[in-house]
Amino acid sequence: MDNNGKVLFNEKCSICNFEIKHYKKRSHLTFDDCSHMEDKYLKKLHVVFDDEKELVGVDAFIYIWKRTKGYGWLGKFVGLPIIKQCAIFAYSILAFLLFWRFKIFNRS
Repeated sequence: MDNNGKVLFNEKCSICNFEIKHYKKRSHLTFDDCSHMEDKYLKKLHVVFDDEKELVGVDAFIYIWKRTKGYGWLGKFVGLPIIKQCAIFAYSILAFLLFWRFKIFNRS
């Protein structure tokens, strides 16, 4: 996949926003706030492409890391089969907790 993906992240989540601000400084990727979008995009990090393909969760992070100065090694490491499975499990738990924290504290 090329660099034409748009990274959708929850700008209203302080943890998500902190991390993405760092990647913004070190990459030429396009980032967009998804805090106003449907829950699908709030539950996990997404990278969307013009052809409607999507990368979700750990795959989205790997895409970002491989295209962010100083993080290529992390993208390669987390992409290793056993490491990736552990990362998917850990991220699923963390993403679930952050999603519900956001939903509880951002009711309108």
